[in-house]
Amino acid sequence: MKIFKTTIVLLVVFAVLFGYYFYESKTNKPVKEDNKIFTFKNNDVNSLKIEKEGKTLIDFKKEGDTWFIKEPIDYKADSIYVDELLDRLTSLTFDRTLEGDLSTYGLDKPSYAIKVSLKNGKNYSLFIGNKSPVKENYQEGYYVKTDGGKIYRVNASSLENFFLTDDYLYKYMEKFVVSIPKNEITKLVFYQDGKEYQIQKGEKDNWQIDGKAIKADDVGNLLDGIVLLQISGLDEGKNISQGETPFAIDVYGKSKVEKISFAKRDAENKYVLINGHCIGQYVTLKDIKNLQDTFDKLIK
Repeated sequence: MKIFKTTIVLLVVFAVLFGYYFYESKTNKPVKEDNKIFTFKNNDVNSLKIEKEGKTLIDFKKEGDTWFIKEPIDYKADSIYVDELLDRLTSLTFDRTLEGDLSTYGLDKPSYAIKVSLKNGKNYSLFIGNKSPVKENYQEGYYVKTDGGKIYRVNASSLENFFLTDDYLYKYMEKFVVSIPKNEITKLVFYQDGKEYQIQKGEKDNWQIDGKAIKADDVGNLLDGIVLLQISGLDEGKNISQGETPFAIDVYGKSKVEKISFAKRDAENKYVLINGHCIGQYVTLKDIKNLQDTFDKLIK
């Protein structure tokens, strides 16, 4: 009796899979030579948003030439990873077109939506539905739909970057603490153990600390440590408004000042405040100690 029941179940499963295969075969439409889903270019995009089940996971907006995260946090974005997402989207191709009820493909209630706005004011969307039960050329795929109503099957690997993981916010944040380029830094103010030290760049690119000349190589090492300081993680939802006083830095550029201070997190990391604001990003104590050691060598 058990063998008979098992056979019936297997026959039902086979029938469902065969039905899907038959349906895809019958609804297959000729694919044009150019089978890209979108025709716009990366540089045309002004904003990019990824939603899951109607909730915004991340929202990028471009201001000038710089990408920023606007939701769920307000922070400068890592443009390399944003460009990677745009590369995936603008090069996205389909291997077949389909017709029929959206519910057949899970597109009546899509799991993900990718929405872009272009500089010319036009908007485009891509909705991601179910995973295809049938491989195409040994490749897994997903059903997607554009806001124009067309249904496509696309390669699963081309969409994997849009299925954001738990640490996606940290991934897409700008990692460098100081945004002022090294060659644009004109002044540094260090606060250490209640004392203040001013390091100033002169008209002839010579550097001084509290009026005394210092070696260019020593300043170069210090500047490298500052501009290369990176956040190592993010405690999402954490807000820190007060830094500790033992060690802090003011970095002066041509048109702005960035005030960097730190607050305790744990034995190995400290929260970093930029202009008195921290959204949970932190740096390793080791990196801070290396910066302090470079500074200490300079003032000895």
